[in-house]
Amino acid sequence: MKTDAPALPSTASSVLIAQLGRGLRPRIEQAIAPIGLRPRELLALQHLRDRGPSAQQTLADLLRVDPSNLVGVLNDLEDAGLIARTRDRADRRRGIIELTDQGGRVLQELDRALHGIDDAVLSVLSERERATLNGLLARAVDAVAAQCTEQPEPGC
Repeated sequence: MKTDAPALPSTASSVLIAQLGRGLRPRIEQAIAPIGLRPRELLALQHLRDRGPSAQQTLADLLRVDPSNLVGVLNDLEDAGLIARTRDRADRRRGIIELTDQGGRVLQELDRALHGIDDAVLSVLSERERATLNGLLARAVDAVAAQCTEQPEPGC
């Protein structure tokens, strides 16, 4: 009996991405360690660079940490001069986090190291394939972020 449905790949993309992530994490940790950052802090800084100043709760959701635990992460970033914290003028209870100029410079330095990791790990892909992969992953990340904003659930 013939079906028109395409065959599913033998391994789900989510599993392949998880495997790749496990292999990349130690390399990323090694790249950011000299600056004294941890992966969570890197994600927070990149979010602030890409999306601009954010509410403290937004960062807590992004990093999947309790807001009270986020305070320690933000203290470290602020002490290093990488972020600035202010209060929302419309709601003084709400903290707004912003990337500093120094934070932007640190991210530029890290970008070079992270692109070096990409070069090593993704060397089997052409430049065009790498650009396509990056674009697809960015779309998937944005979609997950949008879903978490609309309907927060465990894992967001």
